[in-house]
Amino acid sequence: MRRGLALALAAVVSLTVVRPARAQESAACEARLQLIVATLDADARRTRTWYWSWMAIGGGLLAGQAALALVTTGDEQKDFVAGAATSVFIPGMLLVHAPRVLDAAPLLDARLAATTVDGRVGDPCIALPRAEELLDRAADDQALATGWFAHAFVIGGNIAVGLLLGLGFHDWLGAAKQVVGGSIVGEVQILTLPTGALTLRGAGIAGSF
Repeated sequence: MRRGLALALAAVVSLTVVRPARAQESAACEARLQLIVATLDADARRTRTWYWSWMAIGGGLLAGQAALALVTTGDEQKDFVAGAATSVFIPGMLLVHAPRVLDAAPLLDARLAATTVDGRVGDPCIALPRAEELLDRAADDQALATGWFAHAFVIGGNIAVGLLLGLGFHDWLGAAKQVVGGSIVGEVQILTLPTGALTLRGAGIAGSF
């Protein structure tokens, strides 16, 4: 009899303590999950616009300067050849390595769609680690694309081409235009890259800092 009462009391405690705790944990997971989903989706939309804008800008610079190189001579022709050559890097780098958020957002959406019933995720605490992993992946990529190495590559590369024009062809005016103009274009590309995933991770969401 006493044992039965003890079991009944334990069951009541379980219902009144454990269930609310689990519900609270599930709500917290759901809130974090939806924040990550909203951030990655918004980041992907903005990044897609950024991506195709810079594909068009890079392609336009390449085609325009290549065409001008065909109808000019002397130092001016060399300047346009150098400009066209460096412009290749804009669409080339985007084709070789597109921002990872463009893949991360659809992957997360597809995973959640497979476990969503009546507008609710089956178990948000199970889905959350995968969402955090995808957020981390996108944030790492954004950190690399906007970090010191990216700035050094852009500025250093344009300085190298400028030195080639100056030292190799004694075209110091063209060298100055290449260094300044090329660096400005590259820096604008870096600074306009959407970094919502990186910002959210910096706020303490996901596992890496």
